[in-house]
Formats: sequence, structure tokens, C-alpha cells
Amino acid sequence: MKQLVRHTIRQYHMLPDGARVLCGLSGGADSVSLVLCLQELGYQVCACHLNHGMRGTQADADEAFCRDFCEKHNIPFVSERCDVFAEAEKRKLSAETAAREMRYDFFARCAERMQVPYLATAHTADDNLETMLFHLIRGTGSAGLAGIPPVRGSIIRPLIAVERRQIERFLIERGQNWCTDATNLDDSCTRNKIRHHVIPALRDIEPCAARHALEAAQLVRQDNAYLDAQAREETLPLARMPEALKARRVRSMLEQAGVPMGEITRRHIRAVCTLADKRSGTVSLPGQFRAVNRQGTLSVVPETPKTAPVHIKPNQAMAFGAYTVSIVRKISDIHSSFKYYPIAYDTINMSNLTVRTWRSSDRMQLPGTRGARSLKRLYAERGIAPDERDSLPVLCSGDSIVAAAGIGTDVRFCGQSGFFAVCRR
Repeated sequence: MKQLVRHTIRQYHMLPDGARVLCGLSGGADSVSLVLCLQELGYQVCACHLNHGMRGTQADADEAFCRDFCEKHNIPFVSERCDVFAEAEKRKLSAETAAREMRYDFFARCAERMQVPYLATAHTADDNLETMLFHLIRGTGSAGLAGIPPVRGSIIRPLIAVERRQIERFLIERGQNWCTDATNLDDSCTRNKIRHHVIPALRDIEPCAARHALEAAQLVRQDNAYLDAQAREETLPLARMPEALKARRVRSMLEQAGVPMGEITRRHIRAVCTLADKRSGTVSLPGQFRAVNRQGTLSVVPETPKTAPVHIKPNQAMAFGAYTVSIVRKISDIHSSFKYYPIAYDTINMSNLTVRTWRSSDRMQLPGTRGARSLKRLYAERGIAPDERDSLPVLCSGDSIVAAAGIGTDVRFCGQSGFFAVCRR
């Protein structure tokens, strides 16, 4: 195994001889063997462990194991605890994606604190095969079939050509034990089913399945690198690009915008590609982002957070999200920067007025029209982009719309005895 790891490090130019390297240490067989192997190969090894707070006392026992292991082998060690479930809810991500993001954030902080230029993770050939199969059954493109890259920036994977059976043999020969995460034994998880049932079946057919998958992934990555470069350099609008490049340009846009790519599926990519063929529209994306098409120009932007409703009183300017709103009786009290909507001041219950954002059920009837229409349709008729609608103030008396910014006043509340004034701050 040591010879294979040494060859992998040289093949992918991962580390100079004797370099300092930080290893992510979970306590499992893979990460324990990574630390020991690199130390035996003459590298200056440090280790870090993130307790995700997801498995109670078992997670605490794993942290203690890692600390004791590093102390025994004279390895600098840093650990930290976090609450993945709370962070996942905060970031609107799955627990798995949140845990991964928090883990890599922690690794980066540790590397900076310990002044270590390289971070090694313990991904193996089995992990690569598992990842490729997982993506395949979900319906992936070539990006998913590219597997786990041996090098990504300062992150290296020296065990990427090593199989699990080699790792266990390496540890047993040294009398070194390791921790077993009970959640990895649960077959209700798709990845565990692949690991426990599909990969052994593939090995029965072809004992070198993991190694062959690694070679295939490398070929796919080479093709991807070329096509990705072509997609970035292509000057055609997205809607006119060849299909082979269109999805790649979309993925590049999402990555640059900060969208969590682990949450992106082929369905999201198709939806954004379809959006590019339209004149306008929007597509919701994971991580509180959205793709927006404004008159043929596509962009990826953070979701506009919904502004909480506020009660409004006459002659009192109030902040509402990106706007300032007020209700006045005299037009002379309105600053020239405000847009205003006349209302029947004397017929409205001023104690029950609120300003909120629009809802899908909202309907209103404008003067000179027949029947009420949806606010969504009225926004569309006036060319108000979907991402702009979510922040526009809507004045309500109870459940009834009095006036909507960008639209006008409902026929039931028309008059000239007062004004709803709106200004973007």
C-alpha cells in the first residue's frame, strides 16, 4: 500500500518530499491509515477532527480516539465541535451537504491556523467507484462520471488508488485499531447499499472494478477539462450554444455564484437551460439562489428574502425591506422621489393596515377593468421581473388589497383623499 500511495503522490504531483500536510482524521480505517502511511513515508503530518454533533456519545468517543491516537504517534492535533442540524436549517441545506461544507470550512481554518499548505483527505478507490455509481443511478452527466478528483486546489487524496481491503490489511499488520461509524452499516442509505451490495457484486464479476473505474474517471476528467474550457470561451448566447456546451456553461455560472453544487441535480441544470430559451422567467435553486432571465439575459442571484409584514400608521414613514412606505392625506407631503397611489383615505380602517409582499392567491381589480385578476398576471403584464415582485410593497386592509406598488389601487379603495407613497431606498 505504501508503494501505491507513493506512486499516486508522484503521479499527481501532490506533495514535495518531507512536506507538512494536514490530514482530516475521522477515526475510521481510511483516515487512520492515511495518517500512518504519510508519516511512514516521511511527511510532517498534522491532523484535525470535526465532531459534527450528530451521533451523541459515539461521536465523542471517536473524537477521544483521534486525540489519543495522535498523542501516541506525536502528531499535532486540533478538534472542534459543531451543530450540523442547526446549521443545515440555517443554510436551508440537507444535513449531509451542510456537514460536508462545515467540514471543509473547518479544514481550511485549521490549515491556515497551523500554517500547513496541503490538506489530505482519505478518499479511496472504493469511494470513487461508489460515487460514480451513485451519480450514475441518479442520472448524471459526465461531471458525475468523473468521480473524485485526486487533486482539487490544495486538497489532495493520496489514497485514491487504494482499495479498502488493502487499507484494512495495512492496519492489521501494524496492530492498529480504528473506529466504526454505526451509520455506515445502515442500508437505508443509498450509498451504504451500493457499498455493501453493489460493489461486492461488481468485484465478483471483475475483481479490478475499482481500479478500472479510477482509470475511466481520469479519462472523463480529461474530456471534461477540454469541453469546460470550450464552454467558458464560447461567445454565443447560452440559448444558441451546442448542447454539449450549454449544460457546462450553466454549471460554471452556478459555481461562480456560490450555489451548493452538491445539491444540484440534472433537473436543475435542465430547468436553467430551458429558462435560457425563454424571454423572461425564474428558476429556484438550492442554497437560496435563483436563476433569472430578464429579456434574454440570464443571471444567477441570491433569493430575495421575504420581508415580514409591518403595520403602517398615517403620516409615519416606515422601512419595508428595500423600500420606504408611508400614508399621507396631502400630495404636498410626498417627496418627489416617491411614487404614489391615490386611495380613499376616509373609507379605510386605518387601524388595520399592513404592508406585505405579494402572495400567489392575491387578486385585485383595477379601475376601468372587468373583474379581479391575479397579482401575478398584473405584474407580468407590466413587465415586472419575478425577482423584483418578491420585494414590492402591497398595502392591505385586513385580507383585502388596497394598493400594490408597480400596479395601482384596487377599485374598491379608489379615491383622492389620501395617498400610499412608496420609494426605493
